Amino acid sequence: MKEFDFYGTAGVIAPGMVLVVGIVALFFPDRGKELLGIADVSLGSLGVGLILAYVAGQLLQAIGNGVEAVWWRLWGGMPTDWIRTGKREIVAPAQRELVQSRVREIINDSSFTLSHATNKHWYVITRQIYAAVAAANRSARVDIFNGNYGLCRGIAAALLLLLAGSTVVHWWEWNIELVLALLMALAVYRMHRFGVRYGRELFVQYLQLPATTRSGQIGVT
Repeated sequence: MKEFDFYGTAGVIAPGMVLVVGIVALFFPDRGKELLGIADVSLGSLGVGLILAYVAGQLLQAIGNGVEAVWWRLWGGMPTDWIRTGKREIVAPAQRELVQSRVREIINDSSFTLSHATNKHWYVITRQIYAAVAAANRSARVDIFNGNYGLCRGIAAALLLLLAGSTVVHWWEWNIELVLALLMALAVYRMHRFGVRYGRELFVQYLQLPATTRSGQIGVT
C-alpha cells in the first residue's frame, strides 16, 4: 500500500484520530479501554485504528470545508484571493504588481489585471502558479503550510462535532463544552495563520522562478 504523504497524515488521519478518541472518551467512558483496544487489531498490514482514523478523517473533510467556507467569507475570501481583491495585504504592493506582470505571461494576455479577474479564473491561475512552483522543486515550504492548514482545519471540524455531541448528551457539564470551544478556537486560529502563510509563500516562491520555469499558457475563457 502506498505510504501516506504529509498532507494525508496531518490533514486526514490525525483529525480522524482526534474524533475517534474523542467520541470514545465522551460517550463511552466506561468502555474506553475496551474500545480503544480494538485499535490494536490488525487487518492485513493495516491496524483497525488507522483505518477508523482514515475513514473518520475523510468524513471530517466535509465538515472542514464548511468551517473553511464560513471562516474565510468573514475575511473577504481565502488568502490566495486577497492579492486579487486587494481587501487584505498578503504581499508588498510591488510584489503584487510583479505577480500581475508574471501572470500576464502565463495566460498570454497583456491586458490582464488582478482586480478584474473573476474568482473562478483566479482559482485556475493559482493552480497553475502552484504547478510551476512544484515543477521547480520549490514547493516544500508551501506543502508544509498546506499540510498544517489541513491538520488544523480537520481538528477544528472534529472538535466542532464533539462540542455538538457533548452539548446534546452532556449539556449540564458546561466545563467540557467550554474546553472544547476553546480548543476549537485555537485550531481555527492556527488554521488562519497557516492559510495566510501558505498564500504568501506560494506567491513569494513563484516570484523566484526564472522566466523559462514560470512560462506556459492556460485558458481562462
